[in-house]
Amino acid sequence: MTPASRSIALTVALVLLAVATGCSKKDQKEQRTPESTPDTHDALLVYTVNYPLAYFAQRLAPAGVEVVFPAPPDIDPAFWKPAADEIGAYQRADLILLNGAGYAGWTRYATLPRSRIVVTAEGCREAFIDVEDTSKHQHGPGGEHAHGGTAFTTWLDFRVAACQAARTRDALKKRLPAAAGEIEKRYEALENDLLDLDTRLRDVAKTWKGQPLLASHPVYQYMADAYGLQIASLHLEPDQPLDSDALKQLDAVLAEHPAKLMLWEDAPLQSTADEIRKRGVAPLIFAPTSQPPATGDFLRAMQQNVTRLECATGAQECL
Repeated sequence: MTPASRSIALTVALVLLAVATGCSKKDQKEQRTPESTPDTHDALLVYTVNYPLAYFAQRLAPAGVEVVFPAPPDIDPAFWKPAADEIGAYQRADLILLNGAGYAGWTRYATLPRSRIVVTAEGCREAFIDVEDTSKHQHGPGGEHAHGGTAFTTWLDFRVAACQAARTRDALKKRLPAAAGEIEKRYEALENDLLDLDTRLRDVAKTWKGQPLLASHPVYQYMADAYGLQIASLHLEPDQPLDSDALKQLDAVLAEHPAKLMLWEDAPLQSTADEIRKRGVAPLIFAPTSQPPATGDFLRAMQQNVTRLECATGAQECL
């Protein structure tokens, strides 16, 4: 072989080696598992099943961690049924935050990597609350559903919310040990915010002293249980007018449960507000915030919820 031929052959070999090395690195990146995840903030992809968990992860995670809550904004994520490609996105995440208590029923049937799942409400209270209501109804494009089985808006007990945030903290620290100190400091601030809300609702309960409340929807079970609030629930939608059957149901509940306040997930129609006011009941918005609020964030929405309830019950003097 001539010197020129040897030079050409050596060049070709080096090029092939570089290509092979590049492909190998690309394959390693695509096949990365949580156990092999490098301890860099931008290496972590977190998927959640509701907005409260997304908020907790965003508050706790160092800059660069990507937190994704993919449910469409016009649907209750508890009853959302993701498409195959959306489930695939969950499967590729480094960390999957589930709520627990039966929330997001699709997760029971989808094949998700168990080593990357954290069920945040697990172990946060002695037992979840069973719900016997099996009446079907629909709000939004998610189709008909019932609220029977297990109550799942666990975060409306703010001590449970703090526990769910702690489970999220632990999962992040495990995957980002170099950022453990920063994550812990962020958790302390979040826990203080949540426990402040908890204290304020306990003061509401002391002021209200067991007086009855109504709720337009059966989503306040953990709030009622944690704070000793006597809440009777109906199935009324804020964006739908009250028909004769709904009014009969309302009157029947009021006969047994003479409430002066009614909690709504969102502002009801003016005609609805007028009808319940005729019956001596004032509407009051207490948004569960399973989806992001139109303005602000989870904490701001919950602070506004609690302030409205404090003002209505006299736990706080308001203008």
